[in-house]
Amino acid sequence: MPQEFRIPIFVEERAGLDRKREALRLGIPLARGLLREPSRVVLVDESGRQLEHQARALALWPDQSIKWLLLDALTTLGAHERAALFICSPEETDRSRCAQAAVLEIAERGGKLWIDTGAARFELGGERGPLLEAARIGGVNLLDKAGAHIRLLDAVGREHTPVVERTYIEESGAIRASIAIEGRFSCSGRALPLLFKARLVFIAGSTSLRLEFLIHNPQAATHPGGLWDLADRGTVLFEDLSLCLVPVGPVRELRWYAESSARTRTQEPVAWSLYQDSSGGENWDSDNHIDGDGSSTVMFRGYQVRSAGAMGQTIIAEGDRASPCATVVTRGGSIAGTTLDFWQNFPKALRFENGIVSFGLFPGECRTPFALQGGEQKRHTAVLEFLPPDQPNSIPELQQPLATWVDPSWVESSAVMGTFVAASRDRNEGYLRYVEAIVQGSNSFEAKRELIDEYGWRNFGDLYADHEAVLDKGPRPLVSHYNNQYDFIYGALVSFLRTGDSRWHRLAEDAARHTVDIDIYHTEQDKAAFNHGLFWHTDHHKPAATCTHRTYSRRNGRGRTYGGGPSNEHNYTSGLLLYFYLSGDPQAASVVRQLGDWVIAMDDGSRNILSLIDSGPTGLASKTADPSYHKPGRGAGNSINALLDAYELSRDRRYIQKADELIRRCIHPADDIEALDLGEPEYRWSYLVFLQVLGKYLDFKLEWSETDYEFHYARESLLHYARWMVKHEVPYKDVLHKVELPTETWPAHDVRKSHVLHVAAKYSPPRERTDLHERAGFFFERSLRDVLSFRTAFLTRPLVILCVYGHIHAFFQAHPQAGIDISSPDYSFGRPGNFVSQKQRLRSTVRSKLRVLVVRLAHAVAGRLHVFRRLLMPSRP
Repeated sequence: MPQEFRIPIFVEERAGLDRKREALRLGIPLARGLLREPSRVVLVDESGRQLEHQARALALWPDQSIKWLLLDALTTLGAHERAALFICSPEETDRSRCAQAAVLEIAERGGKLWIDTGAARFELGGERGPLLEAARIGGVNLLDKAGAHIRLLDAVGREHTPVVERTYIEESGAIRASIAIEGRFSCSGRALPLLFKARLVFIAGSTSLRLEFLIHNPQAATHPGGLWDLADRGTVLFEDLSLCLVPVGPVRELRWYAESSARTRTQEPVAWSLYQDSSGGENWDSDNHIDGDGSSTVMFRGYQVRSAGAMGQTIIAEGDRASPCATVVTRGGSIAGTTLDFWQNFPKALRFENGIVSFGLFPGECRTPFALQGGEQKRHTAVLEFLPPDQPNSIPELQQPLATWVDPSWVESSAVMGTFVAASRDRNEGYLRYVEAIVQGSNSFEAKRELIDEYGWRNFGDLYADHEAVLDKGPRPLVSHYNNQYDFIYGALVSFLRTGDSRWHRLAEDAARHTVDIDIYHTEQDKAAFNHGLFWHTDHHKPAATCTHRTYSRRNGRGRTYGGGPSNEHNYTSGLLLYFYLSGDPQAASVVRQLGDWVIAMDDGSRNILSLIDSGPTGLASKTADPSYHKPGRGAGNSINALLDAYELSRDRRYIQKADELIRRCIHPADDIEALDLGEPEYRWSYLVFLQVLGKYLDFKLEWSETDYEFHYARESLLHYARWMVKHEVPYKDVLHKVELPTETWPAHDVRKSHVLHVAAKYSPPRERTDLHERAGFFFERSLRDVLSFRTAFLTRPLVILCVYGHIHAFFQAHPQAGIDISSPDYSFGRPGNFVSQKQRLRSTVRSKLRVLVVRLAHAVAGRLHVFRRLLMPSRP
């Protein structure tokens, strides 16, 4: 029999706008065995009335029941209202109270796709046609034959035409559909090495659409000496990239507003533009905004609105931060639109000229050409609305979506998140206050953005790594980028699920989109150790300079040993995976799989030149701190974590096989722990990361009922190290004399010890659990107390570490009896081995062969000398 359920979700209007049939989207975690068919759910309001919705599965439990459900729905809400909705089994609802079903249909005619939302009919262009060829409202087409198209001007002003290579339906349902269009650019037969992907999202009953446009440079960067500065040979320069809409004319009037709170102005349809040159903040001209020569790319603070008059183009308005909208009115209706996160992703432009509306995604008004680095991409989002005459647009609502969240108590009861407890049940008030500083107050991450003006199309979404600037004495704030170190995205999304506070979601979404576009090396043309990898944060205590978000700049060069590239020690996937489950964003899912593939590729010795002699594992997936260290460390830990997450998405066993291989390579139940010098935190602290991931691996194996040899190998290894920790580990503040820089980050890492010991208690024999949990509690308390003893307690890095891992303690407080009672079979695990990397093996082989060669040469020389001596000796009479 199907199980009955009733899942509370909450929707809140916070912008003071009435909402009518507004689209919302949210990922819902489901308990194991609860639901097998997405169609077996209904959405109702508090009165029991059914709402229009669609649902699909994003992830399954091992029994094929749904683990993550993606819900799309339409809801109506008054200004400042809050409502509870419920996802229910059909048995829980009154079928007589069904909402009017929305209509959304997709058809193919003449090689082109047509989308009918019930309120509008849209036609997509063909191979060399516009992205959108027609938009019909009540049978009237509001678009000229030039439609909505992309214009790209290269660095010398030549226009490059988009060439569509693939159009496909990415998602289709009763409420929402998305169409993907992929292609390249061409100019007089010469292709600019840039690719694009457009995603058009349509909503049932709506005349609006969401258009995401991604531009991608697939070339490799040249990074001479491991330095990744702008303007190397892999960089592509261009002058302008704009989305252009050509309405059926003539245009009768132009309506616009610059800021969402401002009134709409109406004027004659003369040449007009709104251009956001910089963020408009106090530090708008930060060193963050420079080109490859180190020159500033910004000209003035904020935005300017210009319009044609008797004296030519004049400034008619200006301000700091624009969230604008432009509407053109014709006889047949009107077209309104904007670009989301307009000022945050500066420079941006909205324009009207010669009957064409254009959205400057990378506007030519900017002081310098745009430089898209090799392997870099950027996605912008525009919203367009096509309206019948005299109907107001809903762009303000689309700019400020409803806040939506799942009841945290449901998330907890679903057990999808493992060690999760709702914030309302977390009794660690000091911890909650500390972590809340991320979203509230002068230390919030939004406030920190302002210090270095962490805005602009390449920067927005990243965090200011202010911990790297503590020792800086310069006149301006040192610019340092965080690049999702320790997986802030995951911590922020867990905090969102624990609290329902949308501020966490906004930070996480901004960070996820930035990481996916900018911090990942999107190329197949470099070496396997780099392709599709994640770049480190920018270099310790050094300005980012011209390396952007790619760690190493020639301006900071410190000799032949300086430089590098993407590395296994900085590979964070869990936040992006959770973001996919909550948003359905296919770009995030794609990156998680790529990061898993990167682990396999970097360790594959057959993919580099050394394979001519030795094609065995390189060791690049397992090393930590030292190329010869392949024991527990964050390098191997992050690799295993990425493999587990990639498997979660793909169900491809090669990821698990590689994870098993790395575990056996790096840890053993009989390791001589004392020989590893784990008591030296400067070099060995990150063994904790490996043990944390080993706990995740055990949870994975248990979820899949795989209590096999690999499970027990990992379990016994974890317990071996945990027992050593109970006897030997001390709070890092007590041994700061052992580290180079005694900062607040060291006691923050003590929370990892708490996590490891709690998980070890879960998998330990019952007689050991109390001691392990007590020691875990000790490290949790000391971690928070010791961090707060530093005046630098509220820097970005310690806040992130405690955000990502500190909540786990509350789960084990709420579930003190959580434990797995599984007897250990009498396995023989043998003796620990010592992995040797490909380069070390090669050196050993070369040395061995050289020794043999030397011996042979010595023998040969000795033989020749013997013959020579005999020839020189006088003959006996």
